[in-house]
Amino acid sequence: MKQWFERMGRVFPKLHIDIEQVEVTGWPWNTTVFVKWRANARLLDGQSSYVNRGVHVFKLRWGKVYSIEEYFDSQAAERSLAIQARAGLDEAAAGPIVS
Repeated sequence: MKQWFERMGRVFPKLHIDIEQVEVTGWPWNTTVFVKWRANARLLDGQSSYVNRGVHVFKLRWGKVYSIEEYFDSQAAERSLAIQARAGLDEAAAGPIVS
């Protein structure tokens, strides 16, 4: 997770994320957390913006994340990453981070 968020900060240096809603259900040994968010950033070409909305679903066991599901507009993210890469940010074209 840390590597993913660090890369997001480098690829979208002007990223702003608003958390709209958080819901938590379950017991300490099996907790589900739903996070609804909205994101936007000015892109390096000076003309475009990244705008997206989504939900992350975290599964926790005793307070530690063991799985994450993401639901967001992946095409909007791909378009914005391509703009960042064309503007000279090589990491925007890098492969996914895997654990």
